[in-house]
Amino acid sequence: MIKPINNPEYTCFNCLKETEINLHTIEIAQTGYGSRFDGLSTKIQLCDECYSQTNSEWWKLEQIPIKELGDDFYEYKYENEIFDFIKQMPLAGQELFLNHFASGAGADYMELQDWINGELNE
Repeated sequence: MIKPINNPEYTCFNCLKETEINLHTIEIAQTGYGSRFDGLSTKIQLCDECYSQTNSEWWKLEQIPIKELGDDFYEYKYENEIFDFIKQMPLAGQELFLNHFASGAGADYMELQDWINGELNE
């Protein structure tokens, strides 16, 4: 059975190792309509090794206009890559990103184990 993380403040979301040093914490603010972060603020924490496996450009969180919606609507330039990375993380790490540390209208707000069980269709 997959269990929620006990020490989320000191855990790499990708490898699930606990560490108090060299943990990269990236706060991701919600964007507006049309973005995958519409109504979703969260954060991701990565140890040095896992951070180095990603593209550091992703974490600059550059916002670009959504062409189909005009200049008043923005998304993060690499949000598809960020979500692809999140999907490959262990389920307990995904829970931290999409539920535990998430806030806003797009957040799930579930008990930690309930969120994991839901993803496992249990």
